[in-house]
Amino acid sequence: MTEYTDPAADVPTGVDFLNEEHVHKWVISSEEKPWRRPMRSRFVDLLGRLPVGSRVLELGAGPGFLAECVLGSCPNIADYTLLDYSAPMLTLSRERLARFPRAQFIQADFKRADWTRDLSPPYSAVIAMQAVHEIRHKRHVPGLYRDVFQLVAPGGSLMVCDGVPKDASLRATSLHLSAEEQLATFASAGFIDVAEELALGPVVLVTGRARA
Repeated sequence: MTEYTDPAADVPTGVDFLNEEHVHKWVISSEEKPWRRPMRSRFVDLLGRLPVGSRVLELGAGPGFLAECVLGSCPNIADYTLLDYSAPMLTLSRERLARFPRAQFIQADFKRADWTRDLSPPYSAVIAMQAVHEIRHKRHVPGLYRDVFQLVAPGGSLMVCDGVPKDASLRATSLHLSAEEQLATFASAGFIDVAEELALGPVVLVTGRARA
């Protein structure tokens, strides 16, 4: 792993998500994490409560595992947009979700200033599962959440599952927000009723909503 010593620099990643071989290895290893399935179930529970005709945007949707769970269980979702910057990930998600005409796919990088250009807001919910830290430094997250706030319909939700720092190292605390930092960053972006919905091992799910 690349040594990280500059707190002003973005944290390097060990995975090249533009490389098809790296992506396939990551997909296999990621499914070995025991918290992934119960966390997806919690997303399904929350999204299943939305009104009929709701629209969902998933950031960093990867191979489409979460989308598959939601679309297979939530008929109230009228359309579900998967956003990812990785072409290999989008190829996998298109294959996995071919049976769901409600799924839409957009290649965009939320680290770029123009990442919302091809989207069609407003969305009833914007969600992310283990994707926000791919912005590669927690100092960028407030700006990302402010962008998201502009995409959410009045009364709509932001739901983010992401890792918390695994230790007190500079790498860990620069890459990940703590649960408390997540709550504060949601609030600073304008979301209300911010809450920690679920903590499972190394990850936490935080939610908030835009004022109706």
